[in-house]
Amino acid sequence: MKKWLIVSSILLVLIFIIAGGVYIMKEKENQKAEDELERLVSVEKPRIEKYFKYNFTGVNKVTVTGAEIHPTGIPHIKGYVNDDKDLYFNAAIHKDHFEGDLSIPYGLEEMQKSDLSVSEIQEREQGSKE
Repeated sequence: MKKWLIVSSILLVLIFIIAGGVYIMKEKENQKAEDELERLVSVEKPRIEKYFKYNFTGVNKVTVTGAEIHPTGIPHIKGYVNDDKDLYFNAAIHKDHFEGDLSIPYGLEEMQKSDLSVSEIQEREQGSKE
């Protein structure tokens, strides 16, 4: 009887140790993903702002509300413009940087004046400086 109690106690302790280890590893993974999304937002927000200010009329302010990685593995940054939550956007980050892949409502679509990618905007800015 004592032998069974000792063996079951050891097994129970091992199960708790393994479960705790798995939980800690998942938490570290989640924290790493959150840190990566924060870095992505800080890098891509200026590119998104440049895209809106160059391609849309009347855009004065871009507010980012969050970021997530879709099940397809593509990061998306969400937000809105001009402090109007009805003028929301969902920017997809393909490859390395945001280039202009947006989901926008009709109200924001009406404000669009051109559709240049961020790389094309930067090329034009470089050309005008030279």
